[in-house]
Amino acid sequence: MAESNGTAFNAFIDDAVAFLGGQTVVDYYAEPLPSPTDERLDGMVKRLMTATAVQRTSFQTAVTDTQRALFGIYGHRAATLAVRAGDSDQLLRGLVGAAIANYTIPDRRNVEVALAVYYHCARKLGLNTVDLFDAAEALAGGEIAGELARYGRRSDVTLRKFGWREVKSADGIRYKFG
Repeated sequence: MAESNGTAFNAFIDDAVAFLGGQTVVDYYAEPLPSPTDERLDGMVKRLMTATAVQRTSFQTAVTDTQRALFGIYGHRAATLAVRAGDSDQLLRGLVGAAIANYTIPDRRNVEVALAVYYHCARKLGLNTVDLFDAAEALAGGEIAGELARYGRRSDVTLRKFGWREVKSADGIRYKFG
């Protein structure tokens, strides 16, 4: 049984890498919200959330930094959709997407800025930020794991402090930087 599960997970990785290889951050960012790409990445995150730590590490080593960046876009889009729908599970999946994107944190990236959106959305949904960030940390690996646990315990996080704003549109709220 373990052999077939390992084979199935390897097939999942192969399919994910093939799909991600055909995507660009610029094109994904421009897609309507929600989009088929959101659904596809959401399915990947759901699968990774049920995987073992070893399997999640295998996934992370199979994808490139460019492919990981797509999960950063997914995460913010999922957070937006979570607030629109009042869906705390979707917010967690978005934060896990952010953790995938930041498995290895580039020197110039200020992860705190990106995490502010999830913190704000958790408050908006009436969630305990410690619980949300701890749940994501339990599924995260790499450099981001400890950052998640610390961030959820902060009391000074606001959108404005980190350069974000909530914008209302005909489709619902969106989060804009700057």
